[in-house]
Amino acid sequence: MRVELTEMLWFEQHVVSLSELAELTGLPAGMLEELVSAGAIEPIDAASAEPRFGAAALSAARHASRLREDFDLDAQALSLVLGLLERIDGLEQQLRSLRARLPGRNR
Repeated sequence: MRVELTEMLWFEQHVVSLSELAELTGLPAGMLEELVSAGAIEPIDAASAEPRFGAAALSAARHASRLREDFDLDAQALSLVLGLLERIDGLEQQLRSLRARLPGRNR
């Protein structure tokens, strides 16, 4: 499932419940709960009675859904892979930032 830019812009201004997130991503609510408890998907306000989720959670849950379908991963494996993908993104951003500071480098 491809996320459209307009959908993400709309989602940046709205929040959804766990059941709505499950419906949007196709992941079972139980698996989403496991991913939330493992810290792989973070609610906007974890202290509330019913957690609410934003665009970052939707993106992570959609990644998890695709990984689950493609590789038949369980919640623990999904949590690990999502953490590694987040780490890779952070390192790539750091590398781009460092390259931008190098004098005479256009890449």
